[in-house]
Amino acid sequence: MSADLVLVSGTSGFLGTAVTLAYLEKGYRVRGTVRSQEKADKWAKKHEGKFDKSKLEWAIVKDVAAPGAFDEAIKGVTILAHTASPFHYDVKDNEKDLLIPALEGTRHALRAAQKEPSVKRVVVTSSFAAVMDFNRLSPETTFTHEDWNPATYDEAKKSDNPTFVYCASKKVAEEEAWKIAREPETKWKLSTVCPPLIFGPPLQVIESLDSLNTSSGAVWGVVDAKEVPETSFPVGTDSRDIANLHVLATTTDEGADKRFLAIAFHFDNSQVVDVARKAFPELDGRLPKAEPSEGKPHFKTDSSLVDRTFGGFKWISFEDSTKDTLAEILRVEKALKQ
Repeated sequence: MSADLVLVSGTSGFLGTAVTLAYLEKGYRVRGTVRSQEKADKWAKKHEGKFDKSKLEWAIVKDVAAPGAFDEAIKGVTILAHTASPFHYDVKDNEKDLLIPALEGTRHALRAAQKEPSVKRVVVTSSFAAVMDFNRLSPETTFTHEDWNPATYDEAKKSDNPTFVYCASKKVAEEEAWKIAREPETKWKLSTVCPPLIFGPPLQVIESLDSLNTSSGAVWGVVDAKEVPETSFPVGTDSRDIANLHVLATTTDEGADKRFLAIAFHFDNSQVVDVARKAFPELDGRLPKAEPSEGKPHFKTDSSLVDRTFGGFKWISFEDSTKDTLAEILRVEKALKQ
């Protein structure tokens, strides 16, 4: 049980939900940011009974990129977990849709924390996108927490590749976070978590499977597919592991001032199909034919800083994460049809 108050930005999102639940399960008080009271009410109803209702309160932040967006929400907060950042490839304007929300959202959240004397610890959800280099994706490359995506804001602003723009948005946002953390007026300690494609059961409010978050949609994409979809990115981690890393990064001395690359497994979509077919026989007619595969050769990753810092962190396996992800989406699909 802790008296600390944690501000989680983006509570109603996929990862924000997992992070919020992780802090609540550890006994922390949480103030979650959402864009509307309606979203807060729906989220609270979905998770009713999972935690002490007195431990959760809400702050309405309609636009994380607006100046002063977090000035009220941050008051009295001890820990800031900034998870809110766009993750999609439906990009019509590189700056308005991705770059500005990611950069300004991080800047405003951390500037607010800088002005609030109660804040002691901050964790920002970054991404493997901020680590990887599109020019170094060969099997000879091993990415670690020390690597940085070389993409710049100006390059991303002009790019016609939405994936490149998204990756650059995460890089410039995390870079800004470390810049603010190193300023002399900053009194709190920063950590960042850099996950890849995030598996795990989507526990946010889902009103249509068409509105599934991008990473859950990538797993669900093998269902009802005529052929195995191309693997969008061959590295993954479970949302529950990423959420627990946020908690550890902000509540332990060891977790402070560190950048964690958080990759639990490498995979391809034929392996997702294989797990789905074995775990859910009822899906057999909805899955494409897939030969067992070890995946195409690609880069390597080293997330050992997590294990060294937290004494042998136990990652959820690819098989368990895939099964749990699909089980939850199947449950949602059934509920939506009723």
